[in-house]
Amino acid sequence: MLFRVFTSSSCTLVHSPPWRATVAPGDGMVAVDGTQFVVDCGRTIFFSGFNAYWLMMMAADPALRGAVATAFQQASAHGLNLARTWAFSDGGDQPLQSSPGVYNETMFQGLDFVIAEARRHGIYLLLCLTNNFDNFGGKRQYVRWARDAGHNLTAEDDFFTNTVVKSYFKNHVKTVLTRVNTLTGVAYKDDPTIFAWELMNEPRCYADPTGAMVQAWVEEMAPYVKRVDGRHLVTPGLEGFYGDGEHESKELNPWGIYYGTNYVATHRAAGVDFATIHLYPDVWLWGSTADEQATFFRNWTLSHIDATAAYLGMPLLVTEYGKFLWKEVGANKAQRNYFLDLVLDAIYASASRGGPLVGGAFWQLLLDGDIVAGMDNLRDGYEIILAEDSRAASIIGEHSEQLAALNGQDADVLCRRASSHRKTRLGNSLSCGGGDTLELLLRMVLACFVSLSRSISSFIVQNFILL
Repeated sequence: MLFRVFTSSSCTLVHSPPWRATVAPGDGMVAVDGTQFVVDCGRTIFFSGFNAYWLMMMAADPALRGAVATAFQQASAHGLNLARTWAFSDGGDQPLQSSPGVYNETMFQGLDFVIAEARRHGIYLLLCLTNNFDNFGGKRQYVRWARDAGHNLTAEDDFFTNTVVKSYFKNHVKTVLTRVNTLTGVAYKDDPTIFAWELMNEPRCYADPTGAMVQAWVEEMAPYVKRVDGRHLVTPGLEGFYGDGEHESKELNPWGIYYGTNYVATHRAAGVDFATIHLYPDVWLWGSTADEQATFFRNWTLSHIDATAAYLGMPLLVTEYGKFLWKEVGANKAQRNYFLDLVLDAIYASASRGGPLVGGAFWQLLLDGDIVAGMDNLRDGYEIILAEDSRAASIIGEHSEQLAALNGQDADVLCRRASSHRKTRLGNSLSCGGGDTLELLLRMVLACFVSLSRSISSFIVQNFILL
């Protein structure tokens, strides 16, 4: 999330490539079987999760570690089983990496505590390795480091192409993945508490709107992560924006803008195990009506579910979703709770039918600022404080319970159910003369070609690239 190797699946017509993480029976590592996450000899696992980027920074201060423990305790009590958080802090006042290859042991021990505490509460971690944005350093800091070392870089997006900068990032990857936890004695790369590595938070590239630059970077970095750690899953960290490539529904992008990524092509890169999208219709479509945002949500979600099933054959997570609450500017809590219902219903509808959308993580979990000093400084208008927001806590808890009831199924049986559902949709279209018939047929034919091409590329990756 067995010594079973998932090289193919009845879930889809797309074969699971050999770089997908495979694990020994019962060791708790999450793997992929077609469009499903599986654990412990191929039993399905679904994710109801939260974002808390601040965990490492908080845990670096031993006096504040109780807040991290409380966050995991509250999350676990509401059935949440996945936390997405940062495994980076590049430069700045609280660095994990103060300069290329130079690390702050105090901050690293904070991350050690986060992993150990997540493990204690039965919560998996999705650990992000750097940021597209300036917060906590990100790609701008890497470029600045190279420029300070005398290299001629002119833009932040040189991060994706410059050899020196890429070597800095690879060194960070290797340092984090091979870290031995001072509390558990387990190397990060061997710890089943870690669900997956995310290459970057929300990669974008305005220097190359076609997506080719980010594509090349992922094609280099994902296999590199696999060479260091072949047991954990990897995802690029995309928001779901479509690009200029094949099968890209670019007309669905907010305002029709390119963001320098390709949803389908980039998730097809060697070393990538699952797909991600984010959901912020109110901010992405700022100034639009509630009906326009609802229409966008439906189209965005269904498009990515369909594209993932037809062209990728891998699981899909909504790794960030939220609705802005801020005094008189944003939505009220009733509107926010309605949005939570929409997102979580869409996740459950897909998961219960064996579809590729199998979980999500809301942005963001905070604690009561009256109990934890400084927590109010982390408020950004999206926070959910479970202890004081009973309705949101109830929605999230009920969804977690629903998803948990789906855990432990045989992935092949569940995938046959999904296949039957897709055939039913096709049959209904044929009998009704629906306009989607040709598209569905073409997708099924395309999936056959994808299966063949990925089988060939899988052989090349395993025997040449990953050696």
